[in-house]
Amino acid sequence: MKAARVKVAIAVLADPAARPWARAASETLRMVPTPLALVREVSPLLARSTDHGQVTALSVALLHNGEELALRLSWAAPKPVDSLVDLDRFVDGVAAIFPLAEGASAVTMGSPGRPANAWYWKAGADAAWDVVAEGYGSSRRSAGAALGLGARALHDDGHWQVVLHRPLDAGAGHVRFTPGGSGGIAFAVWSGVNRERSGRKSFSGEFLPLELGR
Repeated sequence: MKAARVKVAIAVLADPAARPWARAASETLRMVPTPLALVREVSPLLARSTDHGQVTALSVALLHNGEELALRLSWAAPKPVDSLVDLDRFVDGVAAIFPLAEGASAVTMGSPGRPANAWYWKAGADAAWDVVAEGYGSSRRSAGAALGLGARALHDDGHWQVVLHRPLDAGAGHVRFTPGGSGGIAFAVWSGVNRERSGRKSFSGEFLPLELGR
């Protein structure tokens, strides 16, 4: 996947309906249920889940302006859920996942010594969270605002459109980007109407190649 370089302020790119996104190249990824049998040792109950992975396709567009990377993610959600009304209800969500070390796995959200970093948004909040993990059950989540990580969302015509954006360099312990550089990227989506949360989700598989335009 490639993030083209544009001369556009991040205030514009942060808007899912902004004109640059209409001109940006996009790619539709096939999403599949996460293989929860792998979490049996951490959560035997979660490992028995068989009805997750409701979202089957995710449209992805990427742009950067030399200072920040922005991703617009879109998927079908004819019955969006953006508020918690009971203990057994969950909201929609999406995440972009990046390797922090060579050999890190998107399937397991990293492993000991090979962490992964995610940008996570959940419906009902124009905010994002930064997540670092070294395998199942090890996620450490913090408010993204401290890193400049932001999110804006729009639900229209039965689809979510979410923009996640962050400065190319947010310091040690977080994924770093450089114009002309490369890395990896993967995605996850949670369907609130299907009571998806935690490992119950759709994902895009192992990391895909990511390149930033010069």
